[in-house]
Amino acid sequence: MWIDELKEREISLGLERMKKVMNEMPSYKIIHVGGTNGKGSVCNFIASILMQRYSVGLYTSPHLERVNERIVVNGKEIEDVEIEEYRYLKKYNLTYFEALTAIALHYFERKKVDYAVIEVGLGGRLDATNVVEPELSIITNVAMEHENFLGNDIVSIAKEKAGIIKNAPVITACKGRALEVIKNTAEKKGVQLYIIGEDVKWYEIDENKFLIEADERYLVHSPLKGKFQGENIGIAIKAGEIIGMKKEDIIEGIEKATLYGRMEKIGRFLLDGCHNPHAVKAFSASIEKPDIIIFGVMKDKNVEEMIKNLPKARIYIATKASNERAMEANKIASIGKKFGKEFMVTENVKEAIEQAENYKAELICIVGSLYLIGEARKIIRRKIINK
Repeated sequence: MWIDELKEREISLGLERMKKVMNEMPSYKIIHVGGTNGKGSVCNFIASILMQRYSVGLYTSPHLERVNERIVVNGKEIEDVEIEEYRYLKKYNLTYFEALTAIALHYFERKKVDYAVIEVGLGGRLDATNVVEPELSIITNVAMEHENFLGNDIVSIAKEKAGIIKNAPVITACKGRALEVIKNTAEKKGVQLYIIGEDVKWYEIDENKFLIEADERYLVHSPLKGKFQGENIGIAIKAGEIIGMKKEDIIEGIEKATLYGRMEKIGRFLLDGCHNPHAVKAFSASIEKPDIIIFGVMKDKNVEEMIKNLPKARIYIATKASNERAMEANKIASIGKKFGKEFMVTENVKEAIEQAENYKAELICIVGSLYLIGEARKIIRRKIINK
């Protein structure tokens, strides 16, 4: 597809090109979701809630197996032929992400959605999605990430993420210095701020079962695994309340949500795209001691902190996804030694999975980069189909 030709273009933050493409604001209402971790879960929870009553567009990134996964209307992915219809966007000299964002915003208009849930790609202030005027802005949390683009400390990164705060209410689960930045920005804009932990509280009642206290009390079973989903569900429920959704629609929406590649169980494999130290920590807190961990990561990440935060396992396997940004498996292994984690080195994801399958293991966790998760998911699903 023509869109794939744009992959070679470097990330170029800024809104000039997008403003030329989006000369008219969409007529549908927009929920804009930024933050370091949990964006994908929050987007899917909110879209699922809204779909109980409305026609809903969902734009997320990155994709796991097909680019079509990023642009969805009422649970149905955009088709290849529909992407081809936006070939004219090439003349605007957009980056890959900008082109996909432009397609999504135009496509949702064509499909006459009532709401669109839009996930920020990188940062916020200068992200391609920040041409929208939202009904509600969400900043899930702020942790160290993409320092080369966003700044070398939490305050700088929080300021970039706070750039999506416009003239609409804000929900956040930020803490500490990041929360202060969000508070100050919301105050300057004169908008209502709802804080998870203060205005909304969540409690884990049982595995994947949460009590959320917002305007009302909600007892929900999460289809997405992980203790950290309590926070994401709290954000989504508050969003549902602000929009005016009924309590039963909110509960049903949460319980019907799906998200692949995040604490996803397929057979004896558990796949989680925990692609930064904060996410690895959340993964480790949600898992009993696994038998085997297969780990692969992009080389621009804080790999030392990620490996340090990995839970104890019987066997560690390092691998490399088919991506030029992926770190070599032997480099992962040498970092692992610093933290007393001995990694077996494999050349590719297929080999890593085959090595893991040679052992008697109840739980094989595949964690790290979402590119790794997408590749592994394809291999594992193909094995199941071919059995």
